[in-house]
Amino acid sequence: MPLLIAALLLAAPQATWTVEPHPQWTGVFDRSSGWTGADGIYSIPLNGDDRRGSLAASFFVFSDTFIGDVDPQGHRLSGTTLVNNTVAFLPAGVGPAPGRIIFDWGTVNGSPAAVFRPATPNTQPGDFYWMKDGVAIDGQLHLFAGRFNSDPPPFSRHGVCLISIPLTDRPPFPRAQQRDTPFWRPETPIRGQLALGGAVLENTVEAGAPHPDGFVYVYGVQEDALSKKAIVSRVPRADFANFAAWRFWDGAGWSGDFEDSRPVAGRISTEMSVTPLADGRYLMVFMLDTISRKIAVRSAPAPQGPWGDFTVIYDIPVPSNPPGLFTYHAKAHPHLSDPGELLISFNVNTSGSFWDHFTYADIYRPRFVRLILQ
Repeated sequence: MPLLIAALLLAAPQATWTVEPHPQWTGVFDRSSGWTGADGIYSIPLNGDDRRGSLAASFFVFSDTFIGDVDPQGHRLSGTTLVNNTVAFLPAGVGPAPGRIIFDWGTVNGSPAAVFRPATPNTQPGDFYWMKDGVAIDGQLHLFAGRFNSDPPPFSRHGVCLISIPLTDRPPFPRAQQRDTPFWRPETPIRGQLALGGAVLENTVEAGAPHPDGFVYVYGVQEDALSKKAIVSRVPRADFANFAAWRFWDGAGWSGDFEDSRPVAGRISTEMSVTPLADGRYLMVFMLDTISRKIAVRSAPAPQGPWGDFTVIYDIPVPSNPPGLFTYHAKAHPHLSDPGELLISFNVNTSGSFWDHFTYADIYRPRFVRLILQ
């Protein structure tokens, strides 16, 4: 086991929360050929059943991904390519089995490329997608995608799109439809950007929610400079694809105007999760302050809150070599979790040299821990 992996798998639980590494799920993404690392992992149950322990067939989306080969010493080899997004499938009833997951990416002129490339009316030259959360409803897989560009550098969001795919489609998804959504607003002098898609909670009978209300809740971010803040919207399940049916929490009720969105929690990460619990609470899982070593949770009696103060449940040990390693984007994967537990992923990256990814190929891929629910 490479030293970096070993160090990242050692940690102590915090307070009364029991959290421990999950090396089996971490091992699923330890690969030496083809897909060899990515960030931004989301998992979506294709039958919509998001109950813990359901082990529904899963569709994974990733953002920036390395495609290529890794030698036995953990070095990425010449010819490795970085593409903006990739996908994977895991059959139903399969837990952390590396041999059963199937990764896929696009091609352009025979070379690896992103699976999803912007092609909407608002798309500009140089745009690319970083993938967000999604949901399967009535034969369609709906995926949120942040439309980014490197202008201004290093990158900036220019929109939020919805990609809808028939569940019977497979890569390269010939029937996928892309739509610009009204769920993004640029920064203003008084508030940061608004963007939805960072987490999806289907609080419905079809999803197996313990206290269903028939709505799909989609969380996002108000990207204020010093503290990213969560915002939340909701839509009846049957109206998910009808943007006019969406409503936005304004601090007191549900408004029809996205501009009325008001924060429900601070110090969150742009990618996170919200999971319903059997006792009626909702559990938000996130990386405290977006980039830190602290996986945190909040709970609330309703999907919109009020959300309690955060509790750090896991302090990730990050080795000092190579320098510049950081962790981010913690989130839960309920349908992949064992009963009584919550499987949580986080990502690892480096602020050091880009070429560290070639010297240490195990930097850039998801790690997993399990939260034992009381």
